[in-house]
Amino acid sequence: MKTYIKKSVWIFILLTVLLVFVPIHKMSAYLADGDTTVNSFVVGGNRITIEEDFDPKPVAPGETITKKVQIKNTGPNNCYIRVRAVFSDSRVGQYADVDWNRSEWVYDENDEYYYYKFPVATNETTSSLMTKIVFSDLMPSECVGDVDMLIYAESYQSYGFSNYQEAWSEYQKNMK
Repeated sequence: MKTYIKKSVWIFILLTVLLVFVPIHKMSAYLADGDTTVNSFVVGGNRITIEEDFDPKPVAPGETITKKVQIKNTGPNNCYIRVRAVFSDSRVGQYADVDWNRSEWVYDENDEYYYYKFPVATNETTSSLMTKIVFSDLMPSECVGDVDMLIYAESYQSYGFSNYQEAWSEYQKNMK
């Protein structure tokens, strides 16, 4: 009787092992099976260039300098554009009368950018932000000399926005 019990225990253990490990082996093969799909996508992009036509000469009292600034969209998507323009010597700004294009560009005193009102299509160019700078006769001698007007431009996609305010507002939210 003892041998019968020993044989029964061994058979029970063997059957348990078979019942446990064979389904796990099959299940692991089932779970290990897979398929691969490549999900490729292209991230849109904006590229712009600053185009300037200017007369580089030293600043002098009463002098008028031609300076035309336009931004060209060289990227694959239509975009809105904003520009910051500052003098390299901040003292000069108070003696300079810049001919800003206020009909197609809007100045925001809070962030000191000029916003182009319209989306710019691929390979298109904005109207000129300015055309000339006239320096006052009252400009002191310490401001006379080589002064630059630095132009910094940014773009933001126009798709999904009905105007430049919406687009740049979304930009500000994304920057936080």
